[in-house]
Amino acid sequence: MTADLPRVRAGFADRDATVSRLGDAYAAGYLQDAEYQERSDRAVSAKFRDELDPLVTDLPEQLRDHPLESAPPAVRVSDSGVGRRENMIAVFSGASRQGDWIAPSRVGAYALCGGLELDLRDSIWPAEGTVRVSCALVMGGAAIKVPEGVRVVNHLVPVMGGVDTKGLRASRTGPVLELNGIVLMGGLGIYGPDAEEWYSDQERRHQRHEERRQRRLGR
Repeated sequence: MTADLPRVRAGFADRDATVSRLGDAYAAGYLQDAEYQERSDRAVSAKFRDELDPLVTDLPEQLRDHPLESAPPAVRVSDSGVGRRENMIAVFSGASRQGDWIAPSRVGAYALCGGLELDLRDSIWPAEGTVRVSCALVMGGAAIKVPEGVRVVNHLVPVMGGVDTKGLRASRTGPVLELNGIVLMGGLGIYGPDAEEWYSDQERRHQRHEERRQRRLGR
């Protein structure tokens, strides 16, 4: 007797593709409201691919074969960040975390008359799928940049301050950035790929250079 094959875990793209197929079936009248909601909830919470297959096996062939290209770009994940915590502290100063790094499950972001930058665009996401940021910004500011597909869950309490969200391209089954804490007489910006603030000054200069170069080549 052959040993059972190990179960294959489902990723963001697998779950998103299944939800998209269910949406097509619902729009075409193959699923009722309650059926669509129940199956979608199961797809979003699925941990293994064999949990996704039964959700679409009774759908017409053209719906079951929905192309995966509609899924959002894959976010790199690793077990290394699971359960880990990092703190960012800026007191009358600045602090930043950026580049190709392994993001932890929890981040403490604390600023007193200072500034923080948390750049998750090129980071490796914890395998559990969520980065939780606890903020205490007092007369300070912070900017958080997230890649395509990330959902932002905002539980922040602004007091004589503000929280600004721009340019996100969220996916229902994508990774999650959860924000908790307080912004007191300060500001926090969360920026996605469609926000101008998502790019650094150097990246914007490079974009303008490329645009000028393309115009010259087109003449």
